[in-house]
Amino acid sequence: MSKTTRLIELLFYINKRHKFTARELAQEFNVSYRTILRDLDELSGLGLPLYSEVGHGGGYYVIAEKMLPPLFLKETEAIALYFSFQSLEFVPTLPFKTETDYALEKLYQHFSHEARKRIKKMNGRIAFWSPPRHKQARYLDVLLEAAVERTPIAITYEKEDGLVERMIQPIGLYSSHGFWYCPSYCFTRNAIRLFRADRIKQVERTRTEPVDLPFQTVQEWLLEAEETDEESFHFLVKLSRKGVRKAQSIVDVERFVKVEEDGNGWIEASVPEQELPYFIQVIWTLGSEAVIKEPQVAIDRIKEKMQAMWTNYV
Repeated sequence: MSKTTRLIELLFYINKRHKFTARELAQEFNVSYRTILRDLDELSGLGLPLYSEVGHGGGYYVIAEKMLPPLFLKETEAIALYFSFQSLEFVPTLPFKTETDYALEKLYQHFSHEARKRIKKMNGRIAFWSPPRHKQARYLDVLLEAAVERTPIAITYEKEDGLVERMIQPIGLYSSHGFWYCPSYCFTRNAIRLFRADRIKQVERTRTEPVDLPFQTVQEWLLEAEETDEESFHFLVKLSRKGVRKAQSIVDVERFVKVEEDGNGWIEASVPEQELPYFIQVIWTLGSEAVIKEPQVAIDRIKEKMQAMWTNYV
């Protein structure tokens, strides 16, 4: 058996065991004790997180997480994987951010000289842009773990009128326009509510019993949220020609824009109650190029904002 083959099989063998000794490995692979020590030292240098204890009952342990066995990729596949990692560069916060950066650096170091040159050229020609946000989501790892383990957690959440305490059971996480969102079952409201992750200021684990959620994944919730008309408003907005162009550049609104022959148009959508303030704010940014026709609660909110604006300049 060649040294390279032995190291690969040794890595497979170690991954299956919580604890082992050098003598056990030497016997398993039919090599000397000193050879196994050199092999373990080489694997450690390659990044295998080994810990050793001496004395009776001692041996080797793999720290924290196990190493994956080697993956053999074509260079084009590796480059595609590299840019898949890099697509996360402009996302302000990520679960496993440190691990992602480290994996990207590892991958880059194993490219040939020619591939590195090509990647440098491509770096200046492609970007997966996401709007930069100043607020950072501090608890993405905790929220993701709670979603995976289906564990209720207590949070302190920032609303417009101050901080509130909530007990939630997260469904999952999704990113949109530079923000992370966490749809969760809210024990206070006895219903599923959407929380923006950067507004979660504190998280504590609890012993609250979990509930059975109607969604197994965040993708299921997103599809349901797109289709449901429950507790929603008929949102109708008249647009000028300029308003049409502006609205078509807004990702969350573009699919609802209807254009007439003269270039004017409408926004018509069924908007969930909890998302109505967001859509009102979007229309506010369009200024006089947009006029809300329905619902009345949205018209009243625009009037309040206009009155507040007017007061600032009196």
